[in-house]
Amino acid sequence: MQVAADTKVWYPVNLDISGRLCLVVGGGAVATRKITSLLLSEAMVRVVSPEVCPKLRRLADEDRIEWVRRAFRDDDLDGAFLVFAATNAPHVQRRVAELARERKVLLNSAESPSLSTFLVPARIRRGDFLLAVSTGGASPALSALIKRRLALQFGPEYGLLVRLMAALRHQVVGCAEQSADNRELFHEVLALPILERIRERDWEGVRQLLHQVLPGHVDGNLLIEALDTQETAGSGEER
Repeated sequence: MQVAADTKVWYPVNLDISGRLCLVVGGGAVATRKITSLLLSEAMVRVVSPEVCPKLRRLADEDRIEWVRRAFRDDDLDGAFLVFAATNAPHVQRRVAELARERKVLLNSAESPSLSTFLVPARIRRGDFLLAVSTGGASPALSALIKRRLALQFGPEYGLLVRLMAALRHQVVGCAEQSADNRELFHEVLALPILERIRERDWEGVRQLLHQVLPGHVDGNLLIEALDTQETAGSGEER
């Protein structure tokens, strides 16, 4: 199938932006949504805007973001890993995009996917379980609709299941079992009605199910503790 000349084929990827400088040009509602997500991913956030909304002002007062209180300048891109152009000024949007392209900085332009080099999909996050939906910028409304439907289908129990499987993998991989045997064990665990037990917070039921398939060297109690820890931290948030 031939792709139209003005159509981009986006490559899906998850980025580790913890501790990296992310620049946001603009201080309104769109910028606020971007910044909220960036902070959840532990990014260093710098906002350049003459004015910002009350929420961003509070974040700046709390030293959770850096607010540069002026209009955008070319050197604001220095050292940035990602840049978000989120202003209502078309000439600023174009200038930020031009500089990002010249300096090979990844850019998200809020109002113009054609200027962007990355898009931020609609997301459902349950702990380490992440679902992302994108229409390539063609229909944010459709992405939001699908996100709402997925949020109903995939609840906090999926985040807890991921935590359980991660704890199981940590125990098993450190042992002298063959990788084929490991894969078989993982599939056996997932074939159990364990998701239903987790949804009901029936930890004793989870323990009994695991006892059916776990080899003797795997401590099921440690796996249950991993669930309790994640449950306390919270696993049902959406971003």
